[in-house]
Amino acid sequence: MVKTVSALIVILVCFAAALSAAWMMEKTGTDDAVHEGLPAVTPTSTGIAAEPKYSPSPPVTPGCMITITQTDGSTATVPCNPRRIIVANANAAEMVIALGAGDRIVGVTDSTISIPYLFDKIPHAEDIGNWQTPDVEKIISLHPDLVISYSSYKPKNLDMFVRSNITIIYLDCYRLSTLASDARALGKLTGRLNAAETYARMVEDTIETVRSRVKKIPEEAYPDVYFESYTEYTAAAKGSGSDEMLALAGGKNIAGDISAYSAKVSTEWVVSRQPDYVLKVVASTNTQPFPAIADSLKSRQGWSGIPAVKENRIYILSNELQYGPRAYIGLVWIAQLLHPAEFRDLHPRTMLIDYNNRYVSGTNTTTVIYP
Repeated sequence: MVKTVSALIVILVCFAAALSAAWMMEKTGTDDAVHEGLPAVTPTSTGIAAEPKYSPSPPVTPGCMITITQTDGSTATVPCNPRRIIVANANAAEMVIALGAGDRIVGVTDSTISIPYLFDKIPHAEDIGNWQTPDVEKIISLHPDLVISYSSYKPKNLDMFVRSNITIIYLDCYRLSTLASDARALGKLTGRLNAAETYARMVEDTIETVRSRVKKIPEEAYPDVYFESYTEYTAAAKGSGSDEMLALAGGKNIAGDISAYSAKVSTEWVVSRQPDYVLKVVASTNTQPFPAIADSLKSRQGWSGIPAVKENRIYILSNELQYGPRAYIGLVWIAQLLHPAEFRDLHPRTMLIDYNNRYVSGTNTTTVIYP
C-alpha cells in the first residue's frame, strides 16, 4: 500500500514538472519568435555566432532556393521567402513597400528614414546609417536573411559584408530602363509575383506608349535640353538615367556627347549651347521653394539670352519623378513638356494619384514639378 502511494506521488510530481516546463517555454524567447511570426532557428543557421533576439525565418520549403536577376544582369541565388530584409537603398525600399512586403523590412538607411511616407510603413525597421557605408555591426545585430543594395553604387565597405558572411543582392530600382526587371526580381524574392507583374507591365506599357509616339516626331523637332542634377552646373551626361529618360521623351541632351554619367560644366558652356529647355532635379529633402530655385536659374550670368529663359521653359523636378519606382510618371511628364501636342491626352498628375492609391500612400502630397 505504501509502495502504491509512493508511486502515485512520483507520477504526480513528474506531471507537475512537465506542466511547469511547458508553461516556462511559453514565457521564454520561443514565444517572441511565435509572436513575431518567425519560427525560432539556431544562431548557427544565420552564420552569426551571437544569439539573436529574433531569428531569421527559414524558407517556407526547407532548402528552397531561388535565382533572381540583379540590375546589372548577373544572377544571385538566395533562400526563398526571406522574412527579415535590410534595404540599403531608398528606391528599393519604396519598391518593396509598393509590392506589399514592407513588413519584412527590419533595417533601412537614414535616407529612407528621412522620407515620412516610406518610414511610416516599415514599423519594424531600424537605422543602419549611411547608404554608402552602412553600419555592418548594426546590420549583423538585426540578423537579416539578406541585404538589398544599389547595383550602380555598391557599399564602400563591401569587404566587411563579405567577411561577415552577409547575403547581399544588388537592385537599383531607380533607372527607368530596369524598373520592370527589378520589380519582378523583388516579386520573386518576396512571393509578391502578381503585384510585381502588374507594376512591371504598367511601366513597360507606359514606356512603349511614349516611345511609339516619339518615334513619329521628326528628330529635327526634338528640343535641346540642359538637364542639371542636384549640384549646380552638374549636367546629366551620356549613359545616365536622366539621359536615357530624355532620349525616350524626345529631347536632345546638350551634354549627351560627354562620356560620363555626370559632368561639371560652366555657365559659359550652357549659354553656348543655347538650350530650348532647362530641367533641374532637386532632392526630396530639399527645403527651398521650387519657384525660388527657378528664379535663381534664370538669374545666372548670361542666361537671360538663352531660349529656355526667354520662353519661360525652366522646370524644376523632384528626384521622385526622375529616379525610383515613379520614374515612369516622370517620363510622361517630361514628354508632355517637350511635346505638348503629342501627349495632351495623357495625365501624369492622375497617374501620380493612382500610384498613391494603389502602391504607396503619401506620395502625392509633395510638390514634384514646377511650374
